[in-house]
Amino acid sequence: MLTFRTISKVLKFSILLILLAKLSSAAVIEGKVYSWENFEPLSNVVVEINTTPEQKILSKDGSYSFNVSPGSYKIVAKYYKNGELVMIAEENVTVVREGTYRLDLLLVPVIEIEEPKLGNITFEEIDVKEGENSYSIYYPLLILFAAPVFYLALRARRVKEGEKELPEDLKRVVEEIKAAGGRITQKELREKLGVSEAKLSLMLADLERRGIIEKYKKGRGNVIFLK
Repeated sequence: MLTFRTISKVLKFSILLILLAKLSSAAVIEGKVYSWENFEPLSNVVVEINTTPEQKILSKDGSYSFNVSPGSYKIVAKYYKNGELVMIAEENVTVVREGTYRLDLLLVPVIEIEEPKLGNITFEEIDVKEGENSYSIYYPLLILFAAPVFYLALRARRVKEGEKELPEDLKRVVEEIKAAGGRITQKELREKLGVSEAKLSLMLADLERRGIIEKYKKGRGNVIFLK
């Protein structure tokens, strides 16, 4: 005859087996967090993932690892200086089966961009008499059409300014692409720079984000173009 204590032990053992089976089928998301300034691993970074419950770690050497179940997640890495958030990275990852997923993160500066302001535009009813100059009724329309042009010009200027403020590693990448006539394969570029594939991918992703280069797939590799 089974006693209450025996039944309790069996239930606990069954629950333990279920938990172990679940952990053994879980996936692992791991990687390193790099700084955009020198593309080296960054220490003391807060890395979090939106699992249930949420997982959060403080990485001392830039490495992180999370155990997750299949699903879609967002990984966020944050770097604080004097209590203020100065760099951040966000990446989405989808886990379809058990295994190890490698995802390196590139931290970029937190920049607040002020959009151009046109102020309040009011349209007033204008009584145009014969023989008077009627061009003034088109001024509001001209402002509306000029606003997108002004905004695009402002963005282009910011791209140029961003190119001037590039770290030395990124300047060298741009110079090598220019020396090749503004177009080069990623393989050739890596051979000229003498860096790892992972580091070059991070640098190209940063240049692409800044709007300085474009990357196109060709066969098994990529071709890099200067804009």
